[in-house]
Amino acid sequence: MADNLMVVIPCYNEEEVLPETSRRLVEKMAELTRKGLISPESRVLLVDDGSRDRTWELISALHKENPLFEGVKLSRNRGHQNALLAGLMTARGRCDMSISMDADLQDDMDAMDRFIEKYRERSEEHTSELQSPKD
Repeated sequence: MADNLMVVIPCYNEEEVLPETSRRLVEKMAELTRKGLISPESRVLLVDDGSRDRTWELISALHKENPLFEGVKLSRNRGHQNALLAGLMTARGRCDMSISMDADLQDDMDAMDRFIEKYRERSEEHTSELQSPKD
């Protein structure tokens, strides 16, 4: 069975980029699911870091349209790293692995495949260690 991934994306005034970001994430998550790298229950968690534009409105609409998207709204701007931490703490216990990305997709989305493959390699190594007979 494939592992559950949560992609955590801090957002601050991302109204202009969220439509394209969400479209590309839907495609990428579907591709990863087809490849068997992630479970269909995997999600994208968008963390609104006190945006002053329509970011939260867009996150809410995305969630209503597609259960792939979830949102967390911070009461005020706390800064990128704190928004990321809030997202990771929200994801904790709800997924097997998490990957963070910037909302403007300056990160290479194809790197997700490599991260997941490395995670799986390490998981297999640890499973082998647990199953090895002890002398």
